Amino acid sequence: MKKYFYFFAFFISTLSCAQSSYTAAQVEKSTDPQVIANFIKYNPNHPKTPEFKRKLVAVINNNKTPSQQAKVAKPSVKPINTNKLETSIKKDVAKNGSNEKHKRTADLLNHLFNTDPGSKTAYVQIVNRSKCNLIVKISGRKFYNLDVPANNQNFLLVDKGSYTVTTSVCDAKYSSKKNIGKDIVITLNAPK
Repeated sequence: MKKYFYFFAFFISTLSCAQSSYTAAQVEKSTDPQVIANFIKYNPNHPKTPEFKRKLVAVINNNKTPSQQAKVAKPSVKPINTNKLETSIKKDVAKNGSNEKHKRTADLLNHLFNTDPGSKTAYVQIVNRSKCNLIVKISGRKFYNLDVPANNQNFLLVDKGSYTVTTSVCDAKYSSKKNIGKDIVITLNAPK
């Protein structure tokens, strides 16, 4: 009886060790949730663990690997260079004669030269570095739609607050929650 007990204990320990000894290369090729989960469990500090967590969620939810899922656009958000913006606006005013465009430009210039920190509006500039035209939806307290032509930019003034910014960059979905409390530039690149 002792022989069976020792054999059984040895078999269980060998099996548990085998499950935790997957390599990153094996996990990258695998679509088995147990393989991915065991690697994550026993290697929480591995550099690829966050990627494998996303892969595990994808495999569990709809059995698709991240490469098979929809592409996701990744923007860069940075503070505004007001001098560059003013130059751009002056060129735009010189080129276009639209009254609505002049009103938007005047509102923007008033906002930029307003030094009141209690201002209730913020400037949002969307830079489109893709070859697709965009319609950017900004939803929160109020709802805004902004057309941004391919390889171009557009702007609008929004009330400060929390918003969800969504669009589709050349069939790659982009969605982000932003707490807009100051002027920002969101740059959207073509998906890779």
